[in-house]
Amino acid sequence: MKKLAEYLSVEDAAVLMKETVAGIGASEVAVVRNLGYVYSPVELYPLAPKVTEPLDRIAAFAVDMDGTSTTTEPLALHSLEYMVRRFTNRMTREEWPGLDRTLDYPYVIGNSNFRHTEFLVNRYEAHLDVDALRSAFIEALLWTLACMDDRHRLKDIRIDAVNCGLESLLSDPEFNALVGSGDVTSENASVLAHTFEERYRNAFDVSHHSALVSAALDVYYLRYHSILRLVERGEGKRLSGELLGDSSRHLVEPMPGYGVFLALIKGFLGEHASKLAPVLLAHCPGDKAEAEKRLADLGRRFQKRPARIGLVTASIAYETHATIRAIFEVMREEAAEWPLPDIILSDLDAFFADYMSAYDGFVCATDASEARLKPHRDLYTIALYQMSIPRKDYCRCVGLEDTEPGIISLRASGVGCAVALPNHDTTQQSYQAAAHVVHGGLPELILKHNLLLKA
Repeated sequence: MKKLAEYLSVEDAAVLMKETVAGIGASEVAVVRNLGYVYSPVELYPLAPKVTEPLDRIAAFAVDMDGTSTTTEPLALHSLEYMVRRFTNRMTREEWPGLDRTLDYPYVIGNSNFRHTEFLVNRYEAHLDVDALRSAFIEALLWTLACMDDRHRLKDIRIDAVNCGLESLLSDPEFNALVGSGDVTSENASVLAHTFEERYRNAFDVSHHSALVSAALDVYYLRYHSILRLVERGEGKRLSGELLGDSSRHLVEPMPGYGVFLALIKGFLGEHASKLAPVLLAHCPGDKAEAEKRLADLGRRFQKRPARIGLVTASIAYETHATIRAIFEVMREEAAEWPLPDIILSDLDAFFADYMSAYDGFVCATDASEARLKPHRDLYTIALYQMSIPRKDYCRCVGLEDTEPGIISLRASGVGCAVALPNHDTTQQSYQAAAHVVHGGLPELILKHNLLLKA
């Protein structure tokens, strides 16, 4: 039996690392930088060899959420920009034009929310207005404790309040009475928090960098989660008009082709998949006859042997469930209009009605730690375990991501067929670690690349 641990010199460890990498067939190692509070500044990950040849079969798909299967990336970017505006007290575009697509976007998409916030705090710390941050944080604290029921989120913001010197606020009778009153909303939280801002002005302390980042992150969550709560109340289209300038769509939607993709790989469609060619051709123009033939072939293939699917996201539990619930409602509505036999439509209606049963693995940031999210391997490793994929079949898994950190995470977990699906907000990302880069998203992956299966 091998020892649980060995203690080596740096020289011997280097030899062992080289032997280990060679032993698993890897030829690349990713150097992943840790968060600032982690003792070791980096982790070294051997990367699974890129799988570029078509596969004989697919055991499972591991799929990212934001920007890959859902349209929530713009909402996250909006909330990050709002956070910076609040802690710098520059609320108008005249005072600050907003996040820069070239200088900011590559570092605030695809990592953990803490890492995104840490980057933005470092980048804009020269403009920090502590009074403005205190105001925003106490508003976030009040709204979260009064309006959220995610126990992890409640626990984390209480810890952050203590770390920011506001432990006494948490035991303030007037504050707690307001929290439990049922009167706090996203519209009045700022006004209601004002009394406590003045009362605890001198107690608020973000001189420790991690406390500063955590306080800013809570302001991000204030914005993101208050919007998601409105989406859950059916106000997605109104918010889409206000935030994105397009009230014809839902604020939170599935990425093009995602509903067809799920129905296809889970084996519902069979040869009837050909009838959904127009749905995909609307996003990936091509020959209709060829598209119908390809879909029919794929439909029969997955009907005979459905693939497992795991959702993997660096979003926390509340965001993940609220988002996936919303997009499954949209996909259920869309599927009801598909030109398919009634028996298939009935099965699809039941499938899209229960999003948790649709996935064989379901992993979010709450299942790990902020220090272990993408580009670390942990989330995808957990998903592979949840899907009961043996190591010998990792080479038959396909990972779908829209960011460099996600691609690194996939390959570090053993998934060599790591596919990049770039979108409008990830144009500055590097995809050199990807085995495939498919600019047309899921419709192109299905119609032009046969879902990476051998023809």
